[in-house]
Amino acid sequence: MPADVSRLGHVVKHQEIRLHEQDVISVRLLLDRLRDNNTLVFYKDKADQPPSNSQLEQDTFVLCIQARFQLDVFRHLGDRFIGVDATHNITTYLGFLLFTIIARDNWGHGE
Repeated sequence: MPADVSRLGHVVKHQEIRLHEQDVISVRLLLDRLRDNNTLVFYKDKADQPPSNSQLEQDTFVLCIQARFQLDVFRHLGDRFIGVDATHNITTYLGFLLFTIIARDNWGHGE
């Protein structure tokens, strides 16, 4: 039985998470799905030119994702406090940083 669960987990991972064997293509396919679901996305691949005046290096990778719900909550409840946390080496790619941005609502909870 555990082998069946593991096999099913692998199938789900490839259908829902890893959409292509090449990471660059997989990320772009996932971003298309997110945009189709009205999610805000900013993506800069290492090969993309950085936005003017951003002071980003050419080989910088940036991926920002914000659901419309998160934007609405921030606008209505969380515009006075922003917390930022950074975690490193969270993927198979060494040197990547994951930043989490949290807005506190009127009741002191993070959104």
